[in-house]
Amino acid sequence: MIPLFCLSCEKDETDGTTCEKNCFVFSGIVVDTPANNALAHAEVAFSFIYYNSFLRPSIPLGTIRTDAKGKYSFRFDGTKYLAREGYFASSVKKDGYYLDGYYPDSFHRVGMYQLNELQFDKPTNERISLFKRAEMEIHIKNIKKLELTMLEVSYGPETRNIGFVISPVSPDLDTIVKVTIPADIKSSVKWKGFNSTNPLQFERSETVTAKSGEVMRYQIDF
Repeated sequence: MIPLFCLSCEKDETDGTTCEKNCFVFSGIVVDTPANNALAHAEVAFSFIYYNSFLRPSIPLGTIRTDAKGKYSFRFDGTKYLAREGYFASSVKKDGYYLDGYYPDSFHRVGMYQLNELQFDKPTNERISLFKRAEMEIHIKNIKKLELTMLEVSYGPETRNIGFVISPVSPDLDTIVKVTIPADIKSSVKWKGFNSTNPLQFERSETVTAKSGEVMRYQIDF
């Protein structure tokens, strides 16, 4: 039997190790991108979230780890939630991998399930893909001494592109920003400069590939 670590502070809220009937079953596999290799020992967490979450806190259901084949299965008594107004959510994290570049060391939500989408004792079979993690240092330098109202920088694969903004931009700007980027996969780095009189001053992009276990250094001069 797979060990279960209960995160709930409400007594008997979680029964992932004992439920035998009328169970909601969350199951699936966690793999890496782009190789699609199974990821063992990834942590997958589950919770019930009220629609009016401002007034009512979410209920943690438990956390489970994937097996050697990257698979997981978590079950609990579904009848306890039929009269509640909310939905179930799953989230995942694993050392050396990430899904969200803004908070790479945190759990990241990967699934949302409405009560009417679930059937008792029928697994959900979710496939979760994580990026292998690499680090990039972006050195940004205003070599032309431009006076800009904003510099917008984005990075990552096209489907998960994220970024940051520097505003206003000093003519003497010379800084290094450290970010998380996928390893061993093609990503794009894009940057745009704006000012108040002629909004778009420049727009540039380049394709890069960060190697696993190394810190990639990238230069942006404008």
